[in-house]
Amino acid sequence: MNCPVGEVSMVGEVSMVDELSSRRSVQWMKCLWWMNCPLASTMAKTHESESLIKKVLGKIFNRKPKPGGSDEEARNLSASYTEHTWQIDIIKAQYESSRINIQNPSQSHGLTTSEAIALLEKNGPNALPKAKEITNFELLGRQFLNVLWGLLLVAAVLSLIAFIQGTNTKPIIFSDLWVAIIIIVMIFGFCFVAFYQERKAIKAVSGFKNLLPEVSWVIRDGKETSVAASELVVGDIIRINNGTRVPADARILQCAQLKLETSAITGEAEPIEHIKEAVPETVNIFEAKNVGFNGSLCVDGEAYAVVIRTGANTIIGQIASLTTNQNEKPSRLQAQIKKFVKLLGLPACTLGLIIFIIGGFVHKWHGWIGMLSRSFLACAIGMVPCGLPATVTSSLTIVARRLGKKNIYVKKLDIVEALGSVRIIASDKTGTLTKNIMTVTNLWTHNDFIAGLPKLSIKNIIGKASLDDFETPVSDVLMCMSVCNAAKFEEEEAIEIGKKNAKFTIDIEDNNNMERKTIGQPSEAAMIKYVDRVMDVDLLRKGYNVVYEIPFNSKRKWHLMIIKNKDFKDGNAEYKLLMKGASEILILKCSTILTKSGAIPLNTEEKNAFQNAYDTFGSEGRRVIGFVTKTFTAPSNIAFALEAENFPLNELTFLGVCAIMDPPRDETAGAIRDCKTAGIKVFMVTGDHHLTANAIARQIGLIEDIPGKKKDWDTIHGEAISHLTDEEWSRLLSHDYLVFARTTPEQKLLIVEQCQKRKEIIAMTGDGVNDSPALKKSDIGIAMGSGSDVAKQAADIVLMDDNFASIVKGVQEGRLMFDNIKKLLVYTMPHCFPQIWSIVLYYCFGMPIGLSALQILSIDLGTEIAPGIAMCKEPAEGDIMRRPPRDRKKNLVSKGLLSYAYLYTGQFLSIGCILSYFCVFW
Repeated sequence: MNCPVGEVSMVGEVSMVDELSSRRSVQWMKCLWWMNCPLASTMAKTHESESLIKKVLGKIFNRKPKPGGSDEEARNLSASYTEHTWQIDIIKAQYESSRINIQNPSQSHGLTTSEAIALLEKNGPNALPKAKEITNFELLGRQFLNVLWGLLLVAAVLSLIAFIQGTNTKPIIFSDLWVAIIIIVMIFGFCFVAFYQERKAIKAVSGFKNLLPEVSWVIRDGKETSVAASELVVGDIIRINNGTRVPADARILQCAQLKLETSAITGEAEPIEHIKEAVPETVNIFEAKNVGFNGSLCVDGEAYAVVIRTGANTIIGQIASLTTNQNEKPSRLQAQIKKFVKLLGLPACTLGLIIFIIGGFVHKWHGWIGMLSRSFLACAIGMVPCGLPATVTSSLTIVARRLGKKNIYVKKLDIVEALGSVRIIASDKTGTLTKNIMTVTNLWTHNDFIAGLPKLSIKNIIGKASLDDFETPVSDVLMCMSVCNAAKFEEEEAIEIGKKNAKFTIDIEDNNNMERKTIGQPSEAAMIKYVDRVMDVDLLRKGYNVVYEIPFNSKRKWHLMIIKNKDFKDGNAEYKLLMKGASEILILKCSTILTKSGAIPLNTEEKNAFQNAYDTFGSEGRRVIGFVTKTFTAPSNIAFALEAENFPLNELTFLGVCAIMDPPRDETAGAIRDCKTAGIKVFMVTGDHHLTANAIARQIGLIEDIPGKKKDWDTIHGEAISHLTDEEWSRLLSHDYLVFARTTPEQKLLIVEQCQKRKEIIAMTGDGVNDSPALKKSDIGIAMGSGSDVAKQAADIVLMDDNFASIVKGVQEGRLMFDNIKKLLVYTMPHCFPQIWSIVLYYCFGMPIGLSALQILSIDLGTEIAPGIAMCKEPAEGDIMRRPPRDRKKNLVSKGLLSYAYLYTGQFLSIGCILSYFCVFW
């Protein structure tokens, strides 16, 4: 296929691949519409022809329009990717202009410079879409949209009209002018307070950033050269090496021990080993492991790959576009206040009109314009608590600052109220419910289960701990964990630690202050941290001369090192082979097992004992790592090589296993209990295996089997989620506690939608870029402080400590704030009724005016704001976290509250005020 420059046969930005139908465009239209994308919604609202929709969306996503598609496929961000299923020869044919060398991709010719320039001009730079950043002016202007402020602004305008009309008479009455000035100053003052608080919260979290590296290595014109990453185009052949980020979505052509850290995209904490081989069509691109995603960090190895997507068309670019283009979620608190204003606004206007008409006849329509303005002004100020918006803003600001001290950053003040009414918390497991620190929890050596740290030998309890201070085979396991390990401690953190002089066994949990920063994979880092708690790992390693190493990979599933013990006079030497890896594979390479008295045959009984330990740890959700060894003799100058088979890989000696897990946070179990008491449903949503997820869920008390009590929890695999019917969803969501295992970001989004479909208020946590659509869609999106910038921007709240317990604290603060606002209303509303009487007596009966608008405003501001702010600091009632969540249909101002404020308390105040009035003026 010979294509002219700028029309090369490439998938992604170039529309030459016919099999990629416009069904994808229709699917993306539905996805964008579903995510409230302005483009799709505008197109739908204007009812443009289907051909125009297909044409525009087809142009955006570079697909030729064809009908078809489904909503479910539209959720799948990877639906348009097929390159991961292609063999290398197919890739070469499809990307003909890349001139790929199948035998040695590093020797490929690549695009020519002119071809690259033409493609760059056609498709644009390789840059992610920028987030819509709200300006200071826009943020300030948004504060004035509060309906209560609007009502008071109307009052200020009426007061100015009354003042202007009154300038025709002598003497000029300035009270109306002062009313207008006070109202305007108050509105601007509190709007600036709210603006400052929201701006501070926005600055506390980073916005969306371009995750591309500045420079990338690319093959063009047959030469490897560096270019700006923004100048990459589809078809470029790039080099990925250790320490660099993948600059675009790229299909791997050749790799050597390539490991990419993709947590920002896939949520996987562990670096993933990548391959070049094609995968079956049934495999999702996120699981293919032969495509490097834009923004992924290479932590090991190197690779050559062909760029298949750039900029906004990459996975991360599509997610960012969906997130940043969504409309703002309506504020529940603002909706409640609007209802309140409507509730009082209509009676106020009606009463103002009645008073004006009656007053017109009483005063013979003298100065009727001023009378009209003042009657409406007095009713607006009298019936609506003027200090309410100020005190509500103050309350929100106080709560936001209080939450900030608890590492909870609220990006919008009124989201606190929604947090207080949440009915479901859907939480990630890793880092939120757990510590996100892989930890060795147990050892097993020949029928000996060791919880925590191993015991020191009784023969030496004085001085620094060493391998000799531990019995065999524990000492051998500790040595293998330390030496056959690629992780290391950061040098600047190498400090003298008191535990190295330990004289007795101590628990891991007691040594959190002794943690040292590490470099390496989490599992290996966990091992050296474990050993470092009882001895000096750095000193231990110096005693061994490593002469050969085979790094771990996903095919072999083991890591091997050979150390040289000593040389013999005959030219030979003694070597010790160490291996660690998947214990179920290593056990098959062994013929003996090490015991306290030496090695014994690995018979059926010993294998059963190992299997029992393996099953025990596995059922608890722990990762099981095995250790083996063998001492052998070989020439002193030998060059070990796996291909030469010049070292033993069978007839080895099994040492034991260690169990590794990410333990729950100390506060999590208590927070789960608080949620259960408060009637809040908790869902664990994780990408981990269901055994691991269930084990953690049981440890934190999320799921438990209580004899005689109906089961209120369930576990479901992510693959099953997409196939559930409405009835099955309703049955599933009727449970109070759920564990969603092996869940993808698209499925997380579906969980949010199904909960909202059933009128549930859901808070969703997330930290990856791919979590951002779900965070944006949920009622309360909660991002982790250690998460991606895109997730933080999509969320409403950011947890700087990544702690689930902080969410529960936020719920309590939200409930407390709602309670205090209701108390505030009960305090401020009753005195509105007697204020209206003073106006009625003046306008309708011609009696002396009891209170002017300025006096009413002064009383409201003077007696509402200060006590109202003090009321915001009221402590919580004892049962605040023992009540069920508030019904979303329940209004802030209920009929009962109005009856109490106006018909009960208001009447008593009115009687007292009227009696006082007649005492003065009768």
